[in-house]
Amino acid sequence: MNVKQLFYRIFVVTLGLTNWTISPFSFAQSYPNRPVKIIVAQAPGASPDVVARTLASKLSDIWKTTVIVENKPGANGNLGMDIVAKAPPDGYILGLVVPSVMVINPFVYKNMPFKPLEDLAPITQISSIIFSLVSNPQRPYQNVEELIAYAKKRPGEINYSSAGVGNLQHLAAELFSTKAGIKMNHIPNKGDSAALVDVMGGQTDLMFVPLPSAINQIKAGKLNLMALASKKRVNQFPNVPTMNELGQPDVLIEGWTGLVAPNGTPDNILEDIQKAIHQILVDVNTKNSIESQGFEVVGSTPKEFKQFLRQESNKWSGVIQKSSINLSN
Repeated sequence: MNVKQLFYRIFVVTLGLTNWTISPFSFAQSYPNRPVKIIVAQAPGASPDVVARTLASKLSDIWKTTVIVENKPGANGNLGMDIVAKAPPDGYILGLVVPSVMVINPFVYKNMPFKPLEDLAPITQISSIIFSLVSNPQRPYQNVEELIAYAKKRPGEINYSSAGVGNLQHLAAELFSTKAGIKMNHIPNKGDSAALVDVMGGQTDLMFVPLPSAINQIKAGKLNLMALASKKRVNQFPNVPTMNELGQPDVLIEGWTGLVAPNGTPDNILEDIQKAIHQILVDVNTKNSIESQGFEVVGSTPKEFKQFLRQESNKWSGVIQKSSINLSN
């Protein structure tokens, strides 16, 4: 072998080793390398939207890329989450979910466009949400005891709002009515904000609503905060009792927010997203900011969130079966 042949062989071997070293993984850029979208299936200003926009801002800083929030309300959350369920499973379209779309709608709608627990991959439960019972301040009842007494004397006269048929607000009011032995009329609306406007304007009388969605109106005196459907009182309103304190221990309503991706998204991407969310939630300033709005920070793993969803599904399916909620198309 002459010198020229030796150099040629060295060149070929070196080129092969170089190609083996950089292919295919060195050409693949780390996640994320382009803008990420979080779809919120509720209207702007609703409590899930508040959470999503807080996370989007923080994730943009961590990932050094744009994270945008897109509101797609409609069909009690089915419209927006159907988009997520049918998106490419690459981590660039995520969904901010709440109980209605994941564990209630499958038992309320006859024809779901997707299967939440099968077509959406859990990433993390972000927070739990304190539910409150609020009423129009001009109504003759100012607390739960007076409300129940009034409703029993005038069955069917009280109208309550909700963000739509079959969501957690609707179920909460039905559960309360059953346990209190009263009859109220359901007036569904399109989202938290519109339902609250009806209560404040006197078109309806009261509603169960996530505290974050109503906290500003309560402080402004536009809504009367009657009780909390939570395990304990909150620092923002230390004098407001829980339903348990008022003799209604079964009226415990835990809302929550979580993050999901299309099923089939690689586990390493799901884990990377969860770790980034956890980093955000353990930050003291962020945690305090979220909790000041009526949320409680959770930050579970994908496995823990999946187990939680199964438990919630079993719980609310039983409530729906015992209620008078009609299945929708």
